[in-house]
Amino acid sequence: MIEQDDPQRLFKALVNRAQYLLAMREHGAKELKRKLEQKFPEALTQPGLVEKAVEFCQQQNWQSDARFIESYVRQAIEKGQGGLKIRQALMQASDDTVLIAEALGLGDDVWVEVARALLDKKYGETTKPAEPKERARRLRFLQSRGFSASQCYKAFC
Repeated sequence: MIEQDDPQRLFKALVNRAQYLLAMREHGAKELKRKLEQKFPEALTQPGLVEKAVEFCQQQNWQSDARFIESYVRQAIEKGQGGLKIRQALMQASDDTVLIAEALGLGDDVWVEVARALLDKKYGETTKPAEPKERARRLRFLQSRGFSASQCYKAFC
C-alpha cells in the first residue's frame, strides 16, 4: 500500500501496473481503470489520478480502445461468438460505443456464416432438424452464443 500523501509515487505505481497489464494483453480503457482502482484503492482518495494514469498510457500508445476492440472482435468470432455477446463484453471494457458499433457492423451475412460454422462444428451439419425439440435445442445453443433470432433461423440451410 502506498501512502496517500505522495501522489507522484502513487501515479508511478499506477502507470507501472498499467504497463504490466498491457504487456500481458490489450485492455479497454474502462477495464484498465477498473483494474487499477481495485489494485490501488488508495487512489480513489485522489480523484482523477487513475484517469490521468490511463491517459498517460494512451499518450504513449500503450493503450488503445480501437486496437483492443479490433483484437477482441477477431478473437471472439474465431471462438464462434455472435454480435450480441461480443457487444455485451465490449461494453464492460470500453466506453467507446462508436468504435464498438463500427467493429460489429459486419453485416448479417457474416454473422450467419459464423453461426453456420458453429452449428457445423457442434452438430456436424447445418440442416434444419425435422424434430421441433431438436430444432429448439439448436436455436437455444445459437442464441446462448450471442446470435440474434433472425441470424439463428438463417443459419439453418
